[in-house]
Amino acid sequence: MLGTTYYHQTIRKYVSIFGTLFNDINVVRRDASNVIKEQIKVPIAYSPRDRWILRLRRARGVSGTDESVAMTLPRMGFDLTGITYDGTRKLNTLGQVYSANTAAGTSSLMKQYNPVPYNFDFSLYSMVSNAEDGAQIFEQIIPFFTPEFTVTVNLIPSMNIAPDITIVLGGVSIEDNYEGDFLATREIIWTLNFVVKGYIYPDVKTGSITKKVIVNLRLPAEEADIPEYIVLEDSTDFSVNYLLLDADAASPNATGIMKFITETSSTGTGAAGIKSRITSVPAAGDVIASDDFGYTTTIEYFNDNIDTDITTGLDVTL
Repeated sequence: MLGTTYYHQTIRKYVSIFGTLFNDINVVRRDASNVIKEQIKVPIAYSPRDRWILRLRRARGVSGTDESVAMTLPRMGFDLTGITYDGTRKLNTLGQVYSANTAAGTSSLMKQYNPVPYNFDFSLYSMVSNAEDGAQIFEQIIPFFTPEFTVTVNLIPSMNIAPDITIVLGGVSIEDNYEGDFLATREIIWTLNFVVKGYIYPDVKTGSITKKVIVNLRLPAEEADIPEYIVLEDSTDFSVNYLLLDADAASPNATGIMKFITETSSTGTGAAGIKSRITSVPAAGDVIASDDFGYTTTIEYFNDNIDTDITTGLDVTL
């Protein structure tokens, strides 16, 4: 869309993480002496609930078509049932996250706008042939959800984005169905509904690294009303804005606490020129985005006022 093709596999990761939470559940069966006679690792698969029921009933001939191999129980499954926008978790649309791009010897910054919050509805099913198996599965899941459980998901590795994703248990229902004669397999289906509070991320953009910071310090022209003011330049291509340091501490007019005031229209301020300049650059000339480097600071003083041409970026004498 909008000329950009990308795919972070976000939903795929949510599905994978959700299924992984329940892939190590076991059912233990004991005899009258409480001795373990059988332990079954409950298999889990991504599959809609209706497909399960159809497969089970075909295996026992309820649907009129006998399967050669019956589906064994207990068994678990889950599927993604819905996706809804969650406005309560909305972040600033213009917010950005930055990360260093050092792949293949490059040195640049990667940036990405804030993600969009969405809730992903999952249903977890456990189909068992007796009530005891269903209760065991239930008790191995429920204590971890109070009603939420948090996992860390490595969603965007290139940006080092690994948020904590909350999974909320919404409710539990049980179906105990009998169909056919008394020889038919019993159907007990436990359904647990969850909400995964996730995010969908936009594309990753690449930008250059800032390797030099220049601060120009100005003094007002002689015609300025209060010549002892210091003017700090804060200019862009779109606007001109000067900050004045109110009242030099050595001035006889200084009263109270020194403060910054904004001056945008004074003729004297507009005619002010650059008297000194502070330039900061990384200590290493071959610095890359992920380096932890120091800075080299250079201070220059100018006898004559100069200015900077916004178009060319070069200094000019006033």
